[in-house]
Amino acid sequence: MLIFQPGEETAAGALAMLDDGLWDRAPRPEVVFGQHVMPRRVGTVSISSGPVAAMADSLRVTVHGQQSHGSQPQDSIDPIVMTAYMVTRLQGIVSRELDPRKSAVVTVGTFHAGLKENIIPASAEFTLNIRTFEEDIRGQVLAAVRRIIVAEAAASGAPQPEIEEMYRFPRCFNDPDAVPSVIDALRGALGPEAVEITAPMMGSEDFGHLGTAIGVPSVFWMFGGTPADVFDGPGPVPVNHSPYFAPELEGSLSGGVSAAVAVLMSRLGN
Repeated sequence: MLIFQPGEETAAGALAMLDDGLWDRAPRPEVVFGQHVMPRRVGTVSISSGPVAAMADSLRVTVHGQQSHGSQPQDSIDPIVMTAYMVTRLQGIVSRELDPRKSAVVTVGTFHAGLKENIIPASAEFTLNIRTFEEDIRGQVLAAVRRIIVAEAAASGAPQPEIEEMYRFPRCFNDPDAVPSVIDALRGALGPEAVEITAPMMGSEDFGHLGTAIGVPSVFWMFGGTPADVFDGPGPVPVNHSPYFAPELEGSLSGGVSAAVAVLMSRLGN
């Protein structure tokens, strides 16, 4: 069985399919296959064994202070200054709290506060995205994030912030026993030189929900969508989610369909 996934554009793709009764309507598969277009040369694929993509947790944090006029800071609890300390301190989790042999990313993607330059606002809001490969590291990082946010608020004499879980992506894991036959099929269809074995990526993918929901293995690979002249050109190669990411229509479709059919037929037989 092959599933095409929307990927990181929405955390609800695979979960929506499951909530809609996917595995009640479709026969239970032996293995779930999936693929995703990436900024690789058209006609090529990359695949990993074991971890493929990281888990991701996104949080929204609302920090409450006390509003005052900019000329009277003594009457305020400044949420902008407070949140700035939080943002800075959060960057020390990976560099100073984790074993350097482990991987994690903590990103503050948005920061919003205030409407007027001479008014200290009552609140500030920022959002976080956290990437990890292992459940124990995920737990450690999330606990550190909450500890820092609550402690910085307490240090400022502010109320406890609100920390809202926005969404989570699961780990995307390629079953090591199922990967070799997929690699053989891809090499047979695209050529040995077109298949690259790669390390896991820090990006996330909701595809992982589909196999784990019913306890079956899964395999996920990336196929190229970048024209050869762009991939080999002097400039940077546009990546997914960039406004300049423009997969080559024919090359992407041909490579993706060839890869998908080859893997399916290797399982179903000729």
